[in-house]
Amino acid sequence: MAKYSIAFLFFLCFNLSSFAQNAFKVKIDPRMEAVSLFYTLATADTLDIKPTPSTYYAAVKRYFAACQLHPSLNWYRKLDKWDGFDVASLGIYLSDYPFRLNRKLETSYVKSAPVDTFLLHLNKFYQECKVKDFLIQNKGEYQRIIAHAQDTIVKSKILEDVSNFFGHPQTGEFIIYLDLLNNLGSNAIPNTDPEFKGKRLNRIAFISDSSAHLTDQDPVIFNPYLNVVAHETSHNFVGDFIPSYEQRLYAIRSLFLTTAKGKILNDSEWKNELDELIVRVCVAKIRKKQLEALLKAVEFNKELLNNSTTNYTDVLTAEQNLLNAQLRGIGDQQQKLQAVVNLYRALGGGWN
Repeated sequence: MAKYSIAFLFFLCFNLSSFAQNAFKVKIDPRMEAVSLFYTLATADTLDIKPTPSTYYAAVKRYFAACQLHPSLNWYRKLDKWDGFDVASLGIYLSDYPFRLNRKLETSYVKSAPVDTFLLHLNKFYQECKVKDFLIQNKGEYQRIIAHAQDTIVKSKILEDVSNFFGHPQTGEFIIYLDLLNNLGSNAIPNTDPEFKGKRLNRIAFISDSSAHLTDQDPVIFNPYLNVVAHETSHNFVGDFIPSYEQRLYAIRSLFLTTAKGKILNDSEWKNELDELIVRVCVAKIRKKQLEALLKAVEFNKELLNNSTTNYTDVLTAEQNLLNAQLRGIGDQQQKLQAVVNLYRALGGGWN
């Protein structure tokens, strides 16, 4: 049974096919940004991980300084528990101000309180602290950040690599929402609503680079981590594919209810755990292909240099890109190996 299941799951990992994307957009959604502002101002002084330092975060602190003790922020601070890093994704399900749910929530982004109560306080904060004015003032900054992030992703060809890995190109669209105040994590956003038909939504956090030593005097240079982009977009492909094999996988669901850290999951969570394991293996393979392409670029530029048709700067640039990819690949490989080990253990494999 274990051998059969392992073969079946690796068939899933390396032969997945789905709709590939030939277009994508990068956005900063004002509804998501409103939720992110509310959450950040309520929690930033307490959480260990702060937003990435930037001129934008400095502008947030200056503009909302008089609102630090706003009743709605204090209400949130006093709750027994706070929401996760993905709470800003709630914005996709909201109407314009006054905010209310205008479609069915597909994930429980708000766990701290009833959603209606959360939105009541969000609306008060939005109106009384003049959040709309702040968003309008920063419209030009948002456009600059979006243009840079989009250019970075286009030049990397990461979405093309993801699409090619999972299947041949077909009609569809990636939409990547930037979360400028989130320094914790990114996530795919479920979207079965007809409005999003054929679209794959992802929220990408502005994760700080500790080696950059950023301060509040540094502008936002949003260079999305390509392994994160690949990981989150891959979740959408796998999420579409797993239901096709749900009956067979359901029969062995108990094998995926123990995480790598030994946590026992609820019976309803087996799909999420399996989805995560498969994505980690697939992303490692996608990144490996990128590494091979960069290696070829280095060799090509060296050959051109030997024939005096290029300059040494081109060689150094190619080698630097390769080195950066290799360093990122270390983590990708570790994730891949851990995912393989988890799958093997879950399916009854031993070490002899």
